[in-house]
Amino acid sequence: MVRPEDYLLLMFSMKGEGKRVDFKHVKEKMKRDLGISDEIQIKKILESLIKDGFLEEVEGLYGVTKKGREFFARRIKAIEAELRKVNEPWVIVYKAKQYYPVVANTILEFCRERYVGFYCLFTEKRFFRRDFRGRKITVNSLKDLMFYVNMHYIDIIPCVHRIGSNRPDWLVVDIDAGPKVSWEQTKEVTEIVFKIFKKFGLNPALKFSGSRGFQVWSLIEEFPLPENYKPLELRGKTIREKNYFSLFSDFIRIIQREVDKEIPGLTTCEVAAKEKRLDKVLLDPSSMKPLGLVRAPYGLHSKTGLISMPLSLKELKEFEPEQARVELVVERYKRRGNEFILKPSNPSKLIQTLI
Repeated sequence: MVRPEDYLLLMFSMKGEGKRVDFKHVKEKMKRDLGISDEIQIKKILESLIKDGFLEEVEGLYGVTKKGREFFARRIKAIEAELRKVNEPWVIVYKAKQYYPVVANTILEFCRERYVGFYCLFTEKRFFRRDFRGRKITVNSLKDLMFYVNMHYIDIIPCVHRIGSNRPDWLVVDIDAGPKVSWEQTKEVTEIVFKIFKKFGLNPALKFSGSRGFQVWSLIEEFPLPENYKPLELRGKTIREKNYFSLFSDFIRIIQREVDKEIPGLTTCEVAAKEKRLDKVLLDPSSMKPLGLVRAPYGLHSKTGLISMPLSLKELKEFEPEQARVELVVERYKRRGNEFILKPSNPSKLIQTLI
């Protein structure tokens, strides 16, 4: 059972520095989440927190003190599970606001010179945004990043190509398991994909998706579009345009065919008909398109609150999603720094296989 005092400290600590709210706002939230609507009871709780030095009231507006923030930062470790039952989005947003300043320098590496999308999280809704005030979003500094995070734009998804470019420079295989696929099978597919990248000389980098899958990335150096390349014919599709985006998505289809040789029938690149791949692992090529997006390394997944953290191949076998909790990733990052290193790769072997 969540104490009302803990609930209020979460609510106030989640808000930006100096942000204050009126009593009506407090009452609305306590009624919605805790079923408490008695004004006398709510005022007594507020007065108790003020007496303890955790909150302050200024001209009828309430806000958290430095002491209150520091107390709650320690307190949440013991009560997070209970708070999630009451308002999980608030907990995820609170943790995102504490987390991103720690990894900001690395996050910015993957956002610079690219358009960026976000999933935004509120108590009763989660939605996607890639535009703000009529313009595509860019994130080039800590100030930019925290401007959006403080508005609950917490799931950072940069574009696979640079602004103005006609080709991706990231080749990303998004490994997304259907609900009937076991965790061990998903990891098996991921290991095979990683080794296929290696075989093709693609210098793979591996990370957890933050949910039920993984991603294998490669940084592809510039190369001319092969003259004799013809986009693969896809079931139910019209003739595809010959360009770099078609080529990169076909790279993923070639990789899936290689995986199928190792474990026949388990993987697919068919994004449509989700009900037909409940027992399949999707190697998703859909981000390989103009303005295609992928979750940033070290990004926080807005549904789970877990981090899309880098892994070595050796770590994959024993990896469990709980290892991607914010506090564990912060500890690891402070010890090791950025572990998601992309080295330029030549796709010539992959092109030869395709053509």
